[in-house]
Amino acid sequence: MQCKSFRWYSLLAASFVLLLVSVPLTAAAQAGFVYVATNNPAGNTVIQYSRAADGSLSKVAEVETGGLGSAGSGGVDPLTSQDALVLNAGGSLLLVVNAGSDQLSSMTAGSTGLQLVSTVASSGKFPNSVAVNGDLVYVLNAQGTPNISGFRLSAEGQLQPISGSTFNLPGGVSAAPHDIGFTPDGKRLIVVEGGTNQFDIFDLDTNGLVSNVVTQPSAGAGAFSFRFGRSELLISTEATSASVSSYILTSQDQLDVISAAVPDGQMATCWITLTANKSFAFVSNTGSGTLSAYHVTPNGKLNLAQAVAASLGEGAAPIDSAMSINPTANNRNGTYLYVQDSALGRVVIFRVRGASLMRIGSVDNLPKTQQGIAAR
Repeated sequence: MQCKSFRWYSLLAASFVLLLVSVPLTAAAQAGFVYVATNNPAGNTVIQYSRAADGSLSKVAEVETGGLGSAGSGGVDPLTSQDALVLNAGGSLLLVVNAGSDQLSSMTAGSTGLQLVSTVASSGKFPNSVAVNGDLVYVLNAQGTPNISGFRLSAEGQLQPISGSTFNLPGGVSAAPHDIGFTPDGKRLIVVEGGTNQFDIFDLDTNGLVSNVVTQPSAGAGAFSFRFGRSELLISTEATSASVSSYILTSQDQLDVISAAVPDGQMATCWITLTANKSFAFVSNTGSGTLSAYHVTPNGKLNLAQAVAASLGEGAAPIDSAMSINPTANNRNGTYLYVQDSALGRVVIFRVRGASLMRIGSVDNLPKTQQGIAAR
């Protein structure tokens, strides 16, 4: 299943220029960074932007991953996934999938710019999502016989495959997986299978190997992506039913439903980002060109706060997004949401206040294959 209700066909902009250098920045020049994966089939790259205190972005560098992106079936959602690009907890290392060449890349990131460290085989076909917890990395391979495979990450950013870590998904060739992530304690992995509409919950042993797997159906139709809120609260999107559900993950690997398939009245509700305090969730409605906002209560119940918190305009197709927070006094005017619009080749910038979004600008002229975004 692809997360869209319509298809877009385009060529990459002929004027797209590849910059292969990293530019050091001083702390005074920036308040944070935003990273975007171009997913270019001719050669995947990651673009680093410096984030100013007002949320605006300035391009710093663009670095090759050493692998190839993929246009998928040619629509607005080429990888049909969330977390194609992720940062480690400290923001010093970046991981990105190369779906077109079946590889995973690691880079150093931060104020010294971007630098490619390693590119390794993903141990499967069409890697579309990646997760990191400390020095443990798992990649999700979505095609062929879908699987997950593990790696160790050195302090310098080198990726080393873990022998015996490749594990086929329970859903088999019908899995069509979209997202992978660690639980907050790092002891389990969650995979969302869109084709079977289920969650896979993998227990990991002390060596980082899968010791057990449990599956559970999604509360809504077309499970796509997820984020963890407070403690073991899991919040997941559902593309087909255009809804969001919340669960508590128990120690017995059971997802107990709190709010089941709360609709937003839009189309193709796929990607999700939470605010730092986990009180609000923003979801991308790719088929409607809109963003919706949900309030997450302390006990994990979901309430639709705004069905249309923002509209990206005619022809837009919002996909993945990332939140960054400016370290200013009381965090006033410091929270920003960055949303990839693959149909129009841009990243749209919003200021966040509670459940409200105020559009403040965009970065344009990005390739329409872009997929994967992270921010700090």
